[in-house]
Amino acid sequence: MLNIKHINAYSDNYIWLLQRDNLPQVVLIDPGQAAQVIKYLEENRLQLVSILITHQHYDHTGGVAELLEKYPGISIIGPDRDPSKIKLGIDLPIADLFTQKVRDGSMLTIPELDIRFEVKAIPGHTLDHLAYIGEGVVFCGDILFGAGCGRIFSGTAQMFAKSLAMLMTLPEETKLYFAHEYTLDNLGFAKWVEPENVDIIQRDNIEMAKQEKGIPTVPGTVGLELKTNPFVRLQQPQVKQAAEKFAGRELTEDWEVFAALRMWKDSKYD
Repeated sequence: MLNIKHINAYSDNYIWLLQRDNLPQVVLIDPGQAAQVIKYLEENRLQLVSILITHQHYDHTGGVAELLEKYPGISIIGPDRDPSKIKLGIDLPIADLFTQKVRDGSMLTIPELDIRFEVKAIPGHTLDHLAYIGEGVVFCGDILFGAGCGRIFSGTAQMFAKSLAMLMTLPEETKLYFAHEYTLDNLGFAKWVEPENVDIIQRDNIEMAKQEKGIPTVPGTVGLELKTNPFVRLQQPQVKQAAEKFAGRELTEDWEVFAALRMWKDSKYD
């Protein structure tokens, strides 16, 4: 059985830790900080064997150099795109630390944990963004959040909408491991877009109860996002109409609806 645990980073980041059954070998995904990871590994007598990176941003890569120094034999796997302007606070770009670079369609095997992931390119938040898909789960970084999605940095609205649509073709029971705890905030905006959507209202109550107890709202599922996330419900009449009202014009393409929603949230809600 693949066990997935979270380690908190910064104010709202999740670093994901993967472990097969109770074996000591573990894999990390997007370690933005190192100190709390090292503490967790030492307290639980775990052996770090590999780090996976979904995209170049510092809050996902900031702990890599320190972890590599502490555990020099580990593999570091990330996008086959050189984010040359993104530094780790050292003289090397993050891509120079990768021991393996992967891209859309790559099949990634980590033998120590008997894990096999399909790698999918999901540009939009950034151009280099990847998802790791396998064993009924997806590690999707910042392209998708509970009831929301990331901002557009180096990608485009067209790319973003296409990437989200691809993820939503996965089986509805697929678990989605987002990298941030943004669900309640995103549900607030979702209620702006679809105030009469009972699934959104119900999810808001459920997720609020979790957060009041200190329980993460992650993972979500594809099925839940399809019911409650306006950024993947672009063809739903109420979502489209709300986006058109904000934009002040007819929107004929899904990506245009997405772009209007993203601009609306960026400028009026966040």
